[in-house]
Amino acid sequence: MAEPEADASSEIRAAVRAVLDDPAGGRSRVPTLLAALDDDDRESRLSAAWALTLVATANPDLVEAITRRLADRVAADTLQLETRHALGYLGGRYPERVDAVLEDLAEKAEERDRRRRYLELSQGFARSDYVGQSERNRDVGRTQTPAEAGSPGPQRVYRQEGEAVGGPPEDSRGDDTRDRLDDDSDESAADEADTDRTEGNDGTADGPDDGAADGSSPSPAARRREQEAELAAVADAIGVDRIAANSRFDDLQVVSRGIEGRFATVYRTRVTVDGSEEGVALGVFDPPEGGDGFEASVASQLENWAAVSDHDGVASLYDWGTDPSLWMATAFTAESLYDRLDLSFDEAVWNGHKVAETVAAIHQRGVVHAGIGPYNVVYAGTTIADRQRPLVSNVGLLTAMRMYVDPASLLDPRFAAPEYFDRGYGDVDHATDIYQLGAVVYYLVTGRPPFQGTYGEVRTGVLESTPPLPSEINPEIPAWLDDVLRTAMAKQKLTRYETATRVARELERRTAE
Repeated sequence: MAEPEADASSEIRAAVRAVLDDPAGGRSRVPTLLAALDDDDRESRLSAAWALTLVATANPDLVEAITRRLADRVAADTLQLETRHALGYLGGRYPERVDAVLEDLAEKAEERDRRRRYLELSQGFARSDYVGQSERNRDVGRTQTPAEAGSPGPQRVYRQEGEAVGGPPEDSRGDDTRDRLDDDSDESAADEADTDRTEGNDGTADGPDDGAADGSSPSPAARRREQEAELAAVADAIGVDRIAANSRFDDLQVVSRGIEGRFATVYRTRVTVDGSEEGVALGVFDPPEGGDGFEASVASQLENWAAVSDHDGVASLYDWGTDPSLWMATAFTAESLYDRLDLSFDEAVWNGHKVAETVAAIHQRGVVHAGIGPYNVVYAGTTIADRQRPLVSNVGLLTAMRMYVDPASLLDPRFAAPEYFDRGYGDVDHATDIYQLGAVVYYLVTGRPPFQGTYGEVRTGVLESTPPLPSEINPEIPAWLDDVLRTAMAKQKLTRYETATRVARELERRTAE
C-alpha cells in the first residue's frame, strides 16, 4: 500500500534535482512541482515551492502562469505555508507582473460574487424568458442529416449555417483526400438506403423483383435466405471463424453488414461464452496503404485499452487479436454524446464529472486517451432518462492511428487541443486530454462546441482566440464553471490543470456547494 506514495515522493525528488541541475530546462517539471504543493509531506511541499521559484527566475515568461497557479491555491484557503512563501518570493522579485495577475484574479472573484448575488436575487425568474436565455432558444449546434433536415437516417455534424465540420472542409483538402475525410456516416447511409429499397416494414420486398419469375416480390422466407447468404459471405470475407478460434468466445456470429466507423468497420455480432449469448460490436481495422507498423502500433494501444477496461467508466474491450487481421470486440453502445441534448445543468455537469473521473483513472494507470471528444464518449442506454454513466471509448487509438491517417477524420477539429494544430504547443499527452475534457464539458453545458465554422476558422480560433464563456451563451450557467473550463482549455499546457483529478474535484466540489 505504501508503493504509490513512495513513487510520488521519488518523482518529486527527481523533479527538484532536475531543476537544480538545469533551472532553465525545468519547464517540463512545473506540473509535477505544482501537484507536489498538495502533497502530505511538508518537506516535499517546501522543496517543490523552492524549485518553482528557481524555474520562474530562469524562465521569466512563466512568471504569470506560475503566479496564477499559486494564487489559485492560496484562494482555496490552503493551510500549507509553502505556497504562500513561493508566491511572496515571486511578488518581491517581479512585483509589477505578480500584482497584475493578482489584480486580474481579484476582479474575476468580484465578478463571480456579483453574479452569485444576481442569481440569488433572480432565482424566481431563472427558468423564464425574463432572466437569461430559455432552453428552447439555445443554439445547440446539433446534428442534421446529410439530406433534408429532419429526415431519418445517419447523422452528420453541421455548423449553424449547415456546413459540414466533421473534418477539414473541402477548401482545405485535395481531391485525393476528400473522400477519406468525409464523415463516416455516408457509407452507412447508402447501406441503410439499400436496405430500405429491398425490404419494407412488414418484411416483404419493397423494391424491384429479384426472386420470382412471375414478377411478384420474393417471399419473406426467400428474403431471409438471401440475407443469411449475404451475412455468410460477410463472415467469410472478414474471417469470423478464425477470429472466433483466436478469441475468448466459444462462437461468434455476424448479424449485420459492416458500418464504417471512425476507427474500424463495425459489425454487430452475437457471441457465445460458456453457453450465454451476448451482443458485441466487432471492429475490423483496415490498414492504410504503405502503413508499415500500423498493426503493431494499434495493437499496443489496444493492449493499453484492455488494461483500463475494467473501470466502470471505460467502454468494455472484451478481446482483440491480429489473426486473420487486426480486430477488436467491444461493448455495443447505442449512442454517443452527440446524441444527448438538452440536459439540465445538473445532468450536464454530472456527465462531465463522470467523464473526468474516468480520464483521471486512465491517467493514473499511465494511459493517454489522445482523442477525447463527443464521438468517443458513448452510452449503453437508449434514453436520457436512463441516466446511464457515460463511457469513454477508443482509448488510446488516436495515438497510433494519427500517424497513418488524417487525425481530423478521427477527432472532430472543434474539440481538438492546440497541439493538434501546431506542434509548437508541445506533444500530445495527458495535458491534451485535459483540454479536450474541458471541451466536452463545454459542449455538455452549452449544447455547442467551443469553436464553430470552417476548418480554417476553427483552427484559427483554437490557436488564436478564446471561445465564448459558457455564461455568455446561457446566463444561468454559474461563473465558477467559466473559470474551470477556462483553465482546462488554456492554450498553453502549463496553464491547464495539472491533472484530470483536479477537474473532477472542481466539478464535484462546486456542485456540492
